[in-house]
Amino acid sequence: MSTIAGEQTISARALTHLVDRLREATVISEPFAHYYLENVFPDDYYQELLAHLPRSAVYQNLYEVTTLKLDHFRHRDQRDLVPGWTDALPAELKEFWDRFDEWFLGPELASAVLNSFAAQLRERFGGKEPWPAVAVESQLIRHRAGYFLGPHSDLYTKLVVLLIYLAPDRSAEHLGTSLYRPKAAGFSCPNSTHYPVEDFVRVATAPYRPNSLLAFFRSDVSFHGLDPLSAHDVSSSGRDVIQYTLHDQQARLAQLRGRRLGPDEGAIA
Repeated sequence: MSTIAGEQTISARALTHLVDRLREATVISEPFAHYYLENVFPDDYYQELLAHLPRSAVYQNLYEVTTLKLDHFRHRDQRDLVPGWTDALPAELKEFWDRFDEWFLGPELASAVLNSFAAQLRERFGGKEPWPAVAVESQLIRHRAGYFLGPHSDLYTKLVVLLIYLAPDRSAEHLGTSLYRPKAAGFSCPNSTHYPVEDFVRVATAPYRPNSLLAFFRSDVSFHGLDPLSAHDVSSSGRDVIQYTLHDQQARLAQLRGRRLGPDEGAIA
């Protein structure tokens, strides 16, 4: 088998495995529509993914590339998975991530992610035909000591968000994303304003385990956040995550045109 054919087989296996796991997901409605899955990639593929994570110099600092200047963004680095991003990588890493992008950012996975929240989409948009066209955006994210996220509902253009945890082991499960309910009855937020954690009740925390993911259906009450990270929490390298987002394509394009911003803005979940 040629190297190219072998890589295609590995990629196809990873895609099939992830799609199958998404089909098995059970959506939990409280405090908002979400689910948590483990074993999202084949075990050997997950280990390859960890081994091919780029060095930190490849990432961009969020504070420097966004116009939303929240001070704790200084402690988050990320790399948008956009055309050409792999050009600066060593050959072995470039080959892995080029193959990864081909299937991970493709239509089959997007369809499976969207269908995992079919009931919520039907409730919001009606039958399947009126569902909006989607735009896929994804980032490799590395959090450092000092980073946190106050409860926020996320950018209004988002439909579904997947946070894929890239933990090396189970020693830092407490570093998962928390889900909140506002203490004030009926409180909601149509944008990505960040609020004090004291104004919310923590309902659950999705444990930061290897090869797992948290998915949620974005709404005006999809409040989620992250406790402050200490130096001990990220002593080895950082808190690595892949963020995968399905946007309402037309809403996203209108938002970017209206604010004259690039794709980095809004990638703040």
